[in-house]
Amino acid sequence: MKTLKLSVIVLALVAIGATSCKKDSTTTKAGVAASVTADNYGFDGGGGSAFKSTQAGIVVAAGTFTVSAIKDGTTQSLSIVLIGATTTGTYSLDQGNSAGNGALITKDYTKPTDNTISYTTDNDDGHGVKGGGKVVITKLTSTEAEGTFYFTGYNSAGKAGFTEQGKFSGKINSR
Repeated sequence: MKTLKLSVIVLALVAIGATSCKKDSTTTKAGVAASVTADNYGFDGGGGSAFKSTQAGIVVAAGTFTVSAIKDGTTQSLSIVLIGATTTGTYSLDQGNSAGNGALITKDYTKPTDNTISYTTDNDDGHGVKGGGKVVITKLTSTEAEGTFYFTGYNSAGKAGFTEQGKFSGKINSR
């Protein structure tokens, strides 16, 4: 399940990255109709900062609800994958949740195989503290979604990456 979830996350990030290239002011951004923010976001025990993405996407495909975003002006990104999310409600991102939901933040989405810069809720800190968090979908129609989230993930060295007071909203790209 981890490999499938990571593959979905990487695919979503590559799709968002491919559609978010800088364009002139007369060209609309294909595939980008969502925004993601987090008031506090950080890595490796350092102080947090804000996360803002106008290069975000919300995709619903094959029973999987995915939010992917690239932080404006950087290669940092986050992705949330919810398996079977078809209605508003609260969804667990805790490690080992029965639905298989998960989240990932990374310092550089262009290096998907570097596990030292990718922090996932599927990992723990090596001392028993597990990754996890929560997503609350407050609006979900066939064309739009919005909600809130927070989560903590760990990299392969057991260091934490986190998001707090996160929000997403926008149009759904159905595939």
